[in-house]
Amino acid sequence: MGSRQIFVSFLLLCTAMAFPQETAVQDQAQATAPVTEAAAPGVTAAAVLRCTGGSTVLHTTDCTMGTPMSFCYKKPPPIKCDKGYFPSVWHPDHCMEESTCFPLSAEWITTECSNGGIPYSTKTLFDGTLAGGESTVISAVSCSCAEDQWYSMALRERGPGMDTFCMPYGECPPGMTTSTSTNDYCATATADECANIPAETAYCQCADPTERPIYPDWPGLPAIGCEEWDKKH
Repeated sequence: MGSRQIFVSFLLLCTAMAFPQETAVQDQAQATAPVTEAAAPGVTAAAVLRCTGGSTVLHTTDCTMGTPMSFCYKKPPPIKCDKGYFPSVWHPDHCMEESTCFPLSAEWITTECSNGGIPYSTKTLFDGTLAGGESTVISAVSCSCAEDQWYSMALRERGPGMDTFCMPYGECPPGMTTSTSTNDYCATATADECANIPAETAYCQCADPTERPIYPDWPGLPAIGCEEWDKKH
């Protein structure tokens, strides 16, 4: 074998031995290389309600839907009313409440039930010291008609507002006449919806629309007749 043949054989042998060594080096490099993962998407923290000017976060629910809600709230300073008035609240709009002053003689303050009404609850409107230094408690009574009576509202002949009367059903006393009320909803509703509701109801009212009912002194009793409106005013 010549020297040229020996050299070619030696070169082929070295080349064959080189390939496995290179593959081993690549495998080792891949095993030791650090693993890189895709970055997680950014998470935005929930907005924090920050209140200024002395207000604080108030957690409450919507007055209609009952859904949770939060807002900045600052309690207003105590309202001051002139003599003859007391502080209370009124509702200028749905879900709104504002402080204001009402006269002590406001006619909507019901201190006792009349016109056949029965007292069923009492609410304290004010308990404190009014202008002039007088300690005062102002309460309002809520009234209801008996189960066998119906509410009748009539515009006052003299003075503003409405009067509510508890009127009897069925058997009408002297001076009253029987009328019939039709339930318009049940006239078109299904039988199941109005199973226990009469389609028509008989009720009593003063025969003369310029008169008002007369009541016994005991609360809750039905009217016993009618008389001229002016005799009660």
